[in-house]
Amino acid sequence: MASVAEPRAGVSGLVVALEANYCRVALDQPGPGGVRSLLCTRRGRFDKTGRQVCVGDRVGLEGVDWPSARAAVASLAPRRNRLDRPSVANVQRVVVVMSLADPRPDPLVLSRFLIAAEHLGAEVVLVFSKADLVSDQDQGSWLERVGAWGYSALTLSCQRHNGVEALRQRLLEPGISVLCGPSGVGKRSEEHTSELQSPYVI
Repeated sequence: MASVAEPRAGVSGLVVALEANYCRVALDQPGPGGVRSLLCTRRGRFDKTGRQVCVGDRVGLEGVDWPSARAAVASLAPRRNRLDRPSVANVQRVVVVMSLADPRPDPLVLSRFLIAAEHLGAEVVLVFSKADLVSDQDQGSWLERVGAWGYSALTLSCQRHNGVEALRQRLLEPGISVLCGPSGVGKRSEEHTSELQSPYVI
């Protein structure tokens, strides 16, 4: 059984993807030949609760085969937090995306997403998408409403590129960001339009 501990000195990194029975680990330091990631086997469970490797985990590696860029996970660092859907560990910020039109915001749905994000203990970034489809008055009304809840929201129009740079800067801050929200609010459009260079946006 692999251990739960700080990744041992040597080869370590961050799990950035799960691939069948393997995980892709971005290395803290490039290996020989400039290797920056390894495809690693996931060995069993890591403690009596059955904890398994998930995206966002920091891990120590062993049995590294540099020519084939393969290794095995040997240790798993303690987690700061873990989001269930999607399964992501050590989340720095949760970006809650709601559209201002098509579909219009549902206050109950929005509250549910915000409560779940706050419960995780991560930074919460609220984004209203499709701002170009509503009037300034409607935008102002929603910004005032969430402001009374304690949130300063970003408004975004991918079509007009309004607010894109502000969101991009938030997502490029250190740490793992998770985008969440109901279907149809434009999460994929935001991720693509922001031209993100960070691999840690999920």
